Amino acid sequence: MSDKSDALERAVMELIEARTALEAAPGARARAAVDRSFARLAALAAPRIRYFTRIYGLADFFEDAEQAAAIALYRAAERFDPSRARFTTYVNWQIRAELQALRLRLRGDPRCAGRRQAGAMLSFDALVEDGGDDWLADPEAEAATERAAADGLASRAIDRLVADWGASRRSALLRMPRGSAAPERVAVRVDEECALVRRQLMHTETLTDRLGEADRHIVRRAFADMARVAAAKPH
Repeated sequence: MSDKSDALERAVMELIEARTALEAAPGARARAAVDRSFARLAALAAPRIRYFTRIYGLADFFEDAEQAAAIALYRAAERFDPSRARFTTYVNWQIRAELQALRLRLRGDPRCAGRRQAGAMLSFDALVEDGGDDWLADPEAEAATERAAADGLASRAIDRLVADWGASRRSALLRMPRGSAAPERVAVRVDEECALVRRQLMHTETLTDRLGEADRHIVRRAFADMARVAAAKPH
């Protein structure tokens, strides 16, 4: 995170503290402190506002864009929850939503020609009023990430176990009496057996009782070898 973004984070926390002090002890001095804090926050956010104003093609409506962005900034600071996101992320959504809504009001959107405009005209504020801020936080994200991480680790562990077993199996077959199997045929056979074993490890719905006798024997032997090797390793 850049120094400017860090400064913006500190400024919004100072504004929150000033507002808290004003609520605890209303007075002219406390209100002035809130105004100074917001002015500092606005000054730090000004380059960001100018950037989004250009991005949304509103340079010729700069005053309108500046006013809309100031409203978005004020609302973002008022509703900001530090436990959910960084302010730089949250305020970006607010500013962009307001400027997009302003652009649609002023220019319309050629991409929406022939389509209903009502949904596109909704500002982020309207979404928040209707509970839209919950959309920023995906309640399933943590569980989905943990599942994906667990699946990824399991897949890597299986790949390593099968590769080690395949190497050991290949060596054992090649040590058999000469003429029993050519190296090329051994390689093909071991690759097929490794693919079979990996499928059994990854897809438990195709258990060994659904396999033929020969394949079931290969899988059971592979599982026993892997368990023995895994138990012998300290990690």
